[in-house]
Amino acid sequence: MKKTIQLAVIAAVASFAGQAALADSISKASPGYAGDSHSLVVTNSSLECVRTSSWNKDMATKGCDADLLPKMAAITPEPAPMPAAKPVMTPKVEKITLREDTLFDNGKADLLAKGKAELDALAARMSDKNITLENVAITGHASAPGTKNFNQHLSERRAEAVKAYLVQKGIDPARIFTQGMGEIQPIASNETSEGQAQNRRVEVEIRAQRTTMTSN
Repeated sequence: MKKTIQLAVIAAVASFAGQAALADSISKASPGYAGDSHSLVVTNSSLECVRTSSWNKDMATKGCDADLLPKMAAITPEPAPMPAAKPVMTPKVEKITLREDTLFDNGKADLLAKGKAELDALAARMSDKNITLENVAITGHASAPGTKNFNQHLSERRAEAVKAYLVQKGIDPARIFTQGMGEIQPIASNETSEGQAQNRRVEVEIRAQRTTMTSN
């Protein structure tokens, strides 16, 4: 008989302790929930908070009616910042051949209008903001007819005429180098008029660095 009484007392104490612990963990009483002498929320035998007659959903608390509270929106992490782009310098070499009959009259070193138009386009490409110009080599060439001395001087004057025009268009003269090769470097036979026309030319070799942006 004593054991039964002791077990009943232990169960009652455990139940009371459990309710008290729950009440303590829930929070203090509020206008929506009944409280005990310690102002802690009172629970029933099912361990549910006892609501007051004035309770409504707006009074729900996390400890008593968490399921009635608005669900918190899932927090979406901000995307990681894109890696900063960095400039990459790429070597660039371009060789352009300009025909004599486009640039000059036969035997002369004065630029023609159509020759200036071609050089305008060339200067614009060299002035691109993504281009860092290293140097420009301008080489004049002549065909075999005429004396070697005349052809040599003519090729030099034509190379200088091209340089002067490019400088006029804003290209740094310190970056431009000229030479005349006369008739000693033909690219076609001087035995035909067609071959001679190919040999009369000005070659422009551009060395530069092109800047492009790339991500890490």
